[in-house]
Amino acid sequence: MTSPPPPPSPPARVPQAGDGPAEPELRACGLRLAYDDRIVVEDLDLVVPPGRISVVIGANACGKSTLLRALARLLAPRGGGVLLDGRSIHTMPTRQVARRLGILPQSPTAPEGLTVADLVGQGRAPHQTWWRQWSPGDQDAVTRALLATGMLEHADRPLERLSGGQRQRAWIAMAVAQETPVLLLDEPTTFLDLAHQIDVLDLIVDLNRRERRTVVMVLHDLNQACRYADRVIVMKSGHVVAEGEPAEVMSAGLVEEVFGMRCRVTADPVSGTPLIIPIGRHHTGRAPDGR
Repeated sequence: MTSPPPPPSPPARVPQAGDGPAEPELRACGLRLAYDDRIVVEDLDLVVPPGRISVVIGANACGKSTLLRALARLLAPRGGGVLLDGRSIHTMPTRQVARRLGILPQSPTAPEGLTVADLVGQGRAPHQTWWRQWSPGDQDAVTRALLATGMLEHADRPLERLSGGQRQRAWIAMAVAQETPVLLLDEPTTFLDLAHQIDVLDLIVDLNRRERRTVVMVLHDLNQACRYADRVIVMKSGHVVAEGEPAEVMSAGLVEEVFGMRCRVTADPVSGTPLIIPIGRHHTGRAPDGR
């Protein structure tokens, strides 16, 4: 007896409007970056894991911010390239890049008198054209960004009248309103006190977990990097010398190699992530019990 034929496979689903962007693919291949005749990054390969928080760490002048600028297409490479969704980012139309990738540089500035709402509204520019100006959808995106960052009550306030932490939230809200699946943040906690640093980093985690946004940020504080990163990317002299989950990567030997600093690495009693304790010249590095 002949077996009946197998049932036909269901038709492939056709993507529909409103499905949202696919998970982004961002990578650097053989990247060579320079300022004038000074080579800063050489032959660097990097794959950014989608939907995760990656934190770039390293000593001053190792190429962290330069790498971020190249990933954002703000710096043209001397060799190699950056691929976004499988295409060279330098061959893609600017508006198309701006719909997939947003960047918050160090110490951004805005004209005096600009309100929070006006600043956040600028994040909608990539979604507008000469035939499609400001729409209810743009207003909804701005409102959602203000709510997500806790800045709705400050929408009509000029930026210069905000605290440092509030201003940083306003800039992040602009990046959120841009609705890109990738966020590049260059030292987003610079010039903030400790409480506001934690507040901003918690906000970034909220955005990542709630909206699956891929985040790449540069941080100086190693303990904050370990606590907030899914993946750390460790740079030295223009090269990636280690990358992976903080617990797998961070060690006293690596910290001494990259930063020239002796330390002890233990478990953070709050998060369980690696906690780097500097030793310095005036301490032995031994615990009070002599160990």
